[in-house]
Amino acid sequence: MQSLLSPVVQIARRKPHDAGAPVINGANVFAMTPGRIAHHFLAVRGARPLSFSLSGSLPEGIFFDTGKGCFSGKTFECGSFPLLITVRNAEGEAKREFTLIVREGFLGAAPLMGWTSWNAYEWRIDQEKILANARLLCSLGLASRGYSYINTDSCWQGNRAGSRPGLHPNSRFPDMAAMVKEIHSLGLKAGIYSTPMVIAWGSTHQEIFAGSTGYPLDPEYFHAYFGGCGRASYEEADAALWASWGFDYLKYDWPMCDIPHTRKMREALDKTGRDVVLSVVTQCKAELAEEYRKYAQSYRCNPDTRDRWEFIEANIYTADPWLDKIGPGGWFDLDMFALGVMTIDRGRKDISMPEDRNCLTRDEAITHFSVWAILNSPLQLSCQLDKMDEFTLDLVSNEEIIAVNQDITALPELLREENVTEDGRILRKIRIYRKKVSDGGMVYCFVNFADEEAKMFFAPGKCVAVRDLWSQRDLGSTEKVEMLLPAHGARVLKFS
Repeated sequence: MQSLLSPVVQIARRKPHDAGAPVINGANVFAMTPGRIAHHFLAVRGARPLSFSLSGSLPEGIFFDTGKGCFSGKTFECGSFPLLITVRNAEGEAKREFTLIVREGFLGAAPLMGWTSWNAYEWRIDQEKILANARLLCSLGLASRGYSYINTDSCWQGNRAGSRPGLHPNSRFPDMAAMVKEIHSLGLKAGIYSTPMVIAWGSTHQEIFAGSTGYPLDPEYFHAYFGGCGRASYEEADAALWASWGFDYLKYDWPMCDIPHTRKMREALDKTGRDVVLSVVTQCKAELAEEYRKYAQSYRCNPDTRDRWEFIEANIYTADPWLDKIGPGGWFDLDMFALGVMTIDRGRKDISMPEDRNCLTRDEAITHFSVWAILNSPLQLSCQLDKMDEFTLDLVSNEEIIAVNQDITALPELLREENVTEDGRILRKIRIYRKKVSDGGMVYCFVNFADEEAKMFFAPGKCVAVRDLWSQRDLGSTEKVEMLLPAHGARVLKFS
């Protein structure tokens, strides 16, 4: 077996997204709610043009565009519809089994993948920045790997002035409907942000951004940050307006993450007639997981991730009580990525952060993506895509790692944790995560949380073939794996 004792974790170079025979990426399942409008584009790498075909029966009201590889429409016919997708180009063809599910409570069957604006720009967003990053998601080949959502975070909000119902955008977003239409034309989906607080995060003394409730404040949901939630209810008006623009996703953000406000927004979204994925953040409670699952497709209980190791490590631990509570249609959100060039924390007086680069080490970035992937977290980039370096682009484009995240046939588990300390100093702190994948193989993620590299042995129990998913190399067969884990580093191996 090839050695894993090098201190450098090798990362495979990404293949050109617009050359070669077709490769179908993303989840092999898409779920929609009976009676609601939805659409889904297949993610395919390969030389253009592509042509699509399918065998199998679609439910009445659902159509498949063989030129774009897109499912769209609405249906009242419930069930699971097994299909065989074929994609062809001048270089060859690819086939994949695919299931369309029409069922209540299964929306968001696979973890969401996409890009969101907060870490990238914070409040400095406008319509053209959103569209520019949507175009880059395609031109950089990220859409062809499965990244399909373009999500506008807080600071788009304007006012409720006049007779127009719903929360309208500020002057930096002159035409939301046109923005969403262009995002959809690129084969992507569009997301928006709100909160049941009267004032949204991102507000400053210079500019206030409204939420989906209004004054007077509700004392039951008071919070020191901006006063909490209000008694005036605008959820239905807001949801109807967002649906009229064509949005497919809502990030709903407030510290209480209570069930009544979650349910009220879910009901408002459902009344629009569109399938809208709902993400609840930022302080969800694991003991309420079953209740969240009735209304939302992902839930989060951690602060915004920064490009510093202490944030990555802390967020990883927040997943522990949720691992047995996730599954198709309900995922734990480890938060957006802190990879690439970002705006968050730049310009602060209390800390000095470089504006032109990321502060994670190479190994910390690998760990960041590895754990998010194997734990089935939504994968949301949140950097300035026009400044993405080659290493980061290779990292987030690794189709074998992404496939582990999008595989929903089995759930991840924390296999074990090994801690060795001396005089209060951590000498060894390793976690091993495990996930069975659809081809019968077992994927392991080995994470070294210590500040020094660590050598370890792992015995899978019998002779197995080993593949390094980061380097995309077959290493041979063995009964015992010996490896070196860099400080704050990770390796992802598949045994079969």
